[in-house]
Amino acid sequence: MTAGRGVTMRTLGSERGLALPMVILIIAVLTVLVAAGFSAASSERRVNANEEATLDAFTTAETALELFLARRDSFGFTASPPAVTESTRIVFTGAYADVVLRQMRVDTVAQRWGYVVRSHAVNTVKALRGTPGAERTVAEYAVWQPGTMSILSSWTSLSGLHKNGASSMGTGGFDGCGKMPAVAGVAVPTNPGYTQNGSGTAPQGNPPVLNVAPTPAQMADQVKIDWAGISSGTAVTPDITIPPGSWPAFSDPNYWPVIKVNGNFALAGDGQGTLIVTGSLTISGNITWRGVLLVGDNLTSNGNNGVDGATVTGLNVKLGQTLPQGDVGNGTKRYNYNSCNVANAMSKMAQLVGYTNAWVDNWPTY
Repeated sequence: MTAGRGVTMRTLGSERGLALPMVILIIAVLTVLVAAGFSAASSERRVNANEEATLDAFTTAETALELFLARRDSFGFTASPPAVTESTRIVFTGAYADVVLRQMRVDTVAQRWGYVVRSHAVNTVKALRGTPGAERTVAEYAVWQPGTMSILSSWTSLSGLHKNGASSMGTGGFDGCGKMPAVAGVAVPTNPGYTQNGSGTAPQGNPPVLNVAPTPAQMADQVKIDWAGISSGTAVTPDITIPPGSWPAFSDPNYWPVIKVNGNFALAGDGQGTLIVTGSLTISGNITWRGVLLVGDNLTSNGNNGVDGATVTGLNVKLGQTLPQGDVGNGTKRYNYNSCNVANAMSKMAQLVGYTNAWVDNWPTY
């Protein structure tokens, strides 16, 4: 029995001696597994944070590029066409983007200028401590597209026109600049059309009178002018809005502003550019407007005055309104088509337009 007890004690001692290394081994393995888990979680967090920061930088770069294309003038660049190079920094919350425009091609005959616009964004808020801020560069090829206007006639009236007296309407649709083919003298709906009292000279042009559509409402679809956007101020950004602005001096011969008048207006004097009147317009005396004239209601012309460029009246028909036939008024008129004045007036409508499928991500920067 003594021997038996000795065997039992040796067996228990041997088991105790084996248990301690096993426990240490298990603790070590668990420690390694926990450390590996923390390392994997940290790496995954870092990867996710880097991906999120890179995406934020991409969004910033793309947003800055689109802002520059759409609102270049708001960043102080007003040259038309743009200069050989232009650059600006656009600051966002937690990021900024350096936008650079460079001229790539010039075709003065076709009036087209090609550019590449690059936007390099930098996140100023780091994703994780000890890591640099994310950066991303995108670019797009663009063309400087001059403003254009579809000209139907020297005077287009959606409400029709009535001429009083024996005086003439001027050279009408024959281009006073001598560069473009003749357009119609006047363009009107068939009903009420163009009527005239007296034996005065009929409108001139090719043709003298263009009946665009049977009714004003049907003609409205043929006049390709976004009057709803223009009259509400969303399609065109005016240089001057009256009220509260005032009539400019026009002392600079190269000044061709976009002027928008809310409501009725009496033309204050000679001027040039694009004049937008949401209500009715009256021109009296010996006054001449050079450029584009867009009027919501009718234009009443009293005296020896007119427009050298293009005139469109009765545009509120496009908004569903019904207007009486426009009254040209008495006196000699000078409502003449002039493509050069139209082009100068439309220069304010020119813009950078990105080419389709010409957008590049991660453009190389140096």
